[in-house]
Amino acid sequence: MDSYSNVVPNFRLDGRLAILTGGSGGLASVVSRALVAQGADVALIDINLERTQQAAKDVLAWAGATLKGAHESPIGKVSAWSCNIADAESVEATFTAINEHHGKIADLLINSAGYAENFPAEEYPAKNAENIMKVNGLGSFYVSQSFARPLIANKKRGSIILIGSMSGTIVNDPQPQAMYNMSKAGVIHLARSLACEWAKYNIRVNTLSPGYILTPLTKNVISGHTEMKDAWEGKIPMKRMAEPKEFVGSILYLASDSASSYTTGHNLVVDGGYECW
Repeated sequence: MDSYSNVVPNFRLDGRLAILTGGSGGLASVVSRALVAQGADVALIDINLERTQQAAKDVLAWAGATLKGAHESPIGKVSAWSCNIADAESVEATFTAINEHHGKIADLLINSAGYAENFPAEEYPAKNAENIMKVNGLGSFYVSQSFARPLIANKKRGSIILIGSMSGTIVNDPQPQAMYNMSKAGVIHLARSLACEWAKYNIRVNTLSPGYILTPLTKNVISGHTEMKDAWEGKIPMKRMAEPKEFVGSILYLASDSASSYTTGHNLVVDGGYECW
């Protein structure tokens, strides 16, 4: 008879080192806590070091107050780093420093760094178009490269989760964001390409594509603009936007070697049913 561990997936991340870009953002705030709760060390990366350091302190404070009693778990190391993911040299130096600082090779990457902006396509400034493609598109490639290289060299397995968007497969309305849509479509296909190339190295690569998330940034966008909120929610079958915590389960699934060991090259869409319509 099969043992319990051969039947029931394990979502613990003990002994693993996770790198989380966009580390001071609203989604990362919840995800980083979940990673620590599952036993992982976490390295937070963002462009603003002060905000990222504060985010790391907040995670550790939460862990110290929460991971006891019924939720007892060892608390790993949480570090903060400043890096522009659109700069390949900076990414490589940062990832090397993270592995040295933690004394292990990172085997989980969650790339949530990125941004959106709205311009009518015929008026889109060339410089803005270049920048968003560098951060969202090339940035995803650079962090994947720097994450994978030491794993390949040391014959270690790993999991990459690139945060895409439903905007990579559909066109949002009413906001005009052609370059954001293009960049996220590229991220989804990048994950498929890397998944095929790196399967032989036991590195799984997937995308998680969220719908609208009620992060502080989104709340700021819709504040005082009820027409935008109504337009977005009216196109969602569930008639609401997501809370950041509603993506934790998907991330832990893709991170787990036992739960998603045969899942690679997949785009997991979590959008409240938006794409169905």
